[in-house]
Amino acid sequence: MQKISSYLYPNRVQLLADLAGFTTEYTNVYQRTVKIYNGIDNTIEFDIKNADQKRIDLSTLSIIELNVMDSQGNALSNSPYTVTPLNQTTHKGISTVTIPQDDLVELQDQFLRYSVTAVKDGNDIILYGDSRFGAVGTIELIGNAMPTFRNERVYKDFSAEMNLEGLPIRKSSSIPTTFYEAEKTTSLDFEIAYTGFKGTIWIEGTTESTITTEAFKPEVRIYEFPELTVAASGTFTVTMDIGEYKYFRVRYLNSRLADVTGTNSSGTTGKVDKVTVS
Repeated sequence: MQKISSYLYPNRVQLLADLAGFTTEYTNVYQRTVKIYNGIDNTIEFDIKNADQKRIDLSTLSIIELNVMDSQGNALSNSPYTVTPLNQTTHKGISTVTIPQDDLVELQDQFLRYSVTAVKDGNDIILYGDSRFGAVGTIELIGNAMPTFRNERVYKDFSAEMNLEGLPIRKSSSIPTTFYEAEKTTSLDFEIAYTGFKGTIWIEGTTESTITTEAFKPEVRIYEFPELTVAASGTFTVTMDIGEYKYFRVRYLNSRLADVTGTNSSGTTGKVDKVTVS
C-alpha cells in the first residue's frame, strides 16, 4: 500500500520594515519563491518585522499593498492587492492577501515578480525581503490546482482562392480536433457568425495528421448549412462529431450581387465574421 504525506504549510513570506533607517547583521536571502496556482484563490501570508527581527504592530502602518507584475514589469490588471493585518493582539506582525483565481485564469504558467509597500506616518515605504534591501521577490504561477474546461477558440481570419466563376471561396485556418486531455474529446461545437451574408457556408474535414496543401483534397463537405438566398446577419450553430477527423475548417462562398438591371455584377454580399469553437 502506498502512503502519501500531505502538509498544511502556510504560504508565508518574511518582510523587513526599515523603520529606524538602519539594518542589523541579519542577511536572509530574499524569500523562497512563492507558488500560486490557477483554479483557486491564492492566499499569501506576510510576517513583517523590524531590523531587529521583532514583529511590529501593523496598526502603525496603513494601506499595505502587494504589487504583482510580469517579468517585463507590467502589473496584473487588478494589482495592487490590499494586504490585511490579522488581529494584532494575537497575531502581531502577521497579515494576509488573496490573489483571486479570476485574475489568473487567462495567464500561462510563468514567473511573476512582486513587491510590498505600505504607508507609515503619511510616507510611502517599501518592505524588504532582507537586510540588504532586496525589494522584489518571485511568484511562480504553476498550472491548475483544480480541473478546468477547455477555453473556446475564435477564428477570424479567412484566406481566399478563386473558383471558375471568379468568385472567392474563403476558408478559415485548420481547426484541430485532438487535445492533450484526460478525457478524449468526441465532438466540437461550432458557432459561425455572419453579417449581411448571402451564399453558402460549409464545414470540411480531413483525416490527415499533418496539414499540407493536399490535406483537404478531395473536398469533403461533412456539413453544409442552409443556403442564405437573401442577405442576412446572424449565427449558425452545429455540434460536429469528430470520429476519425484530425482537422476541420470552415469555408464559405458568397452569391453574386445583382445590379439594378437584374444581372449579376462582380460584387459579393456580406461576410463571415468569425468561427467560435468549443
